[in-house]
Amino acid sequence: MAVRSAGHHLAGFGTNNGGLVIDVRRLNRIEILSERPRAGATIRIGTGATWGSVAQTLSPPGLAISSGDTASVGVGGLLGGGGIGWMVRRHGLAIDAVSAAEVVTADGNLRRVDAHTEPELFWGVRGAAGNLGVVTAYEVTAVHQPTVLFGSLMYPAEQARQVLTGWTRYLPDAPTELTSTFVLPPSMVADGNAPAMINICFAGDPADASNVLAPLRSVGTVIKDTITSMPYGDVLTTESMPPGFVPRIRNGLVDDWSPHRTDLLIDGHDQIPAMAVEVRAIGGALNRTDAAATAFAHRSAQFMINTVLVGTPAQQQPHLPAFARLSDELRPDGIYGNFLSHPTDADTDLCYPEPTRSRLAAVKATYDPENVFCSTVNVPPATRGRR
Repeated sequence: MAVRSAGHHLAGFGTNNGGLVIDVRRLNRIEILSERPRAGATIRIGTGATWGSVAQTLSPPGLAISSGDTASVGVGGLLGGGGIGWMVRRHGLAIDAVSAAEVVTADGNLRRVDAHTEPELFWGVRGAAGNLGVVTAYEVTAVHQPTVLFGSLMYPAEQARQVLTGWTRYLPDAPTELTSTFVLPPSMVADGNAPAMINICFAGDPADASNVLAPLRSVGTVIKDTITSMPYGDVLTTESMPPGFVPRIRNGLVDDWSPHRTDLLIDGHDQIPAMAVEVRAIGGALNRTDAAATAFAHRSAQFMINTVLVGTPAQQQPHLPAFARLSDELRPDGIYGNFLSHPTDADTDLCYPEPTRSRLAAVKATYDPENVFCSTVNVPPATRGRR
């Protein structure tokens, strides 16, 4: 059995061959349950909605939820694993704004869970929902955020190493109103001369922006600056791929940065022409939540490294050994389940480290003892004598 929200996950968890697909896309209603002027609101969101539709619904009253970066991503899929959005450093993961969930468990019962009602299931659906049932709706706290400063700073390709070095030095201690990514397109683009980019979302006082962004403008020679004020709902992009392209994605969560990781990424990017590199700064508010609060346990992570092989599977084939070797050499402290195209058993351990994995197995034993919900980064239910 597979559960499909928007069908965006590259591991194919939303489909199968010869089994049952539960498609929740028509459960897409978005309701503002309560609102406090200039403070925020409680929103009930059906898991079949996309984040683009949520952002556009919330934009007129000046509300926002830190919820990923792509408009076509489904609410259910993103919230199921965590949700790393454009305000992650200010407001944490998307699941950190969840106050309640409605979930159908393996016994067919619809349960409304929160911090006081079935709290262990509520703990589990925030970071491992795909293991525990079909979430039909979430109640989420939106913040008052009418506009943000959003855009890119671009630098010459040959300055990529120094730009990444300066960026990783600045971001861990930068104001949490700033969320940022470092991006290198595949070197096969523009004969290796595609610019290195720093993407930014500043969700603070515009009067402070100049001082906050000054260190980023000084890490290299800025050749293009697209940063401008816009409604938060407009920052989500619409992604499309050429026919036959099936990106292969690896990621790693790291608690600190080292010059060695910079060298590995820049050298690997030069050696694997079909590989794009993205590093996301994810500290700040994400770090302020206790590791035991949700089934997403990686609360000391400062950065997430994404490496992406583009092209068709046949075009990727010659690069697979080097791509796998780079992933191993980066030695991440953890893995984010939403950004894996070919998950392995070892990835499960990195996604759900002990004691999170044992706790999740115990919750599975209560609500899904037959492991009905296994089309995910799966943790089997605990059995007698093993937890």
